[in-house]
Amino acid sequence: MVQGVREVSPCFYRLRWGAHFDMEKLIDLIKEALQLPHAKIENIQTTGGMTNLNYLVTIDSTKFIVRIPGNGTEEFIDRGIEKENLEFASSLGINPELRYFDLDSGLKITKKIVSAITLTPELASQEKTMKKVAEIFRTVHHSNRKMSNRFELFEMMTNFEELAHEAGAEFFDGFDEVKKEIISLQQYFTDLNVEETPCHIDPACSNFIMSDEDKVYLIDWEYSGMFDPMWDIAAHALEARISESEEAYFVGQYFQREATVSEKKRMLLHKIFQDYLWSLWTLFKEGKGDDFGDYGKNRFERARKNIEVFNQE
Repeated sequence: MVQGVREVSPCFYRLRWGAHFDMEKLIDLIKEALQLPHAKIENIQTTGGMTNLNYLVTIDSTKFIVRIPGNGTEEFIDRGIEKENLEFASSLGINPELRYFDLDSGLKITKKIVSAITLTPELASQEKTMKKVAEIFRTVHHSNRKMSNRFELFEMMTNFEELAHEAGAEFFDGFDEVKKEIISLQQYFTDLNVEETPCHIDPACSNFIMSDEDKVYLIDWEYSGMFDPMWDIAAHALEARISESEEAYFVGQYFQREATVSEKKRMLLHKIFQDYLWSLWTLFKEGKGDDFGDYGKNRFERARKNIEVFNQE
């Protein structure tokens, strides 16, 4: 297989129809990307993901994951930075083998881990899984290396809000009041002057895969950058929907001790920021034609409730 960065094919931009791709053109695109005009490409299946379109594809009897960037992602994802951070994760042994990445289009082809399964909330709540996920976060956060970019949380919030307005999105009831609270909490967080480390930023269950040897990989580094490591811990607890007692166990595995009061406050703070951020992301994406049901509204309402909890504490 050929790995590299090449000029994106014009046909890439003509593939999209509705929520899926024209499969014949997708096959042509894969052949062109890998420079394998006679490859046998078959068994194309859609697989998980909210930001992008992902396909499980068999190429000459070997399985690969093909990532097609989702609606509007070119407006907030730097593909050069993403590729750097993918290579960073691969060097740590926690990201599957990258076979192709196009900086212009964001087309990505990764070798599928044999017999791998995607993490589910049910699996994520098991103690052995929490230990492995905590170990991955320690590997990333304690790597003693720096990513070249920073995750600019508050700039992203502003950007998503502006993009949502431009897309004609209908904002949630009470948005202005919650936004004022977020601005206040932003100042609180900034004053903490937290030491930042490499972070994944989007550790949803769908971004963890487990091999048949019980090795866990963390994929999709689109949003990654230097930031407060408590963001990743809080994000996984939210996305995995683990209970309060399970979260305490998971956090204990990460720290190898009980979390301090300050660390717990930072985790709650980041849960608020995450729900607010991704509710804005949902408004923008739905303004571009996607449909996520009550996902954005539910995250917005949870942010509002946790703001009350944080202020009481």
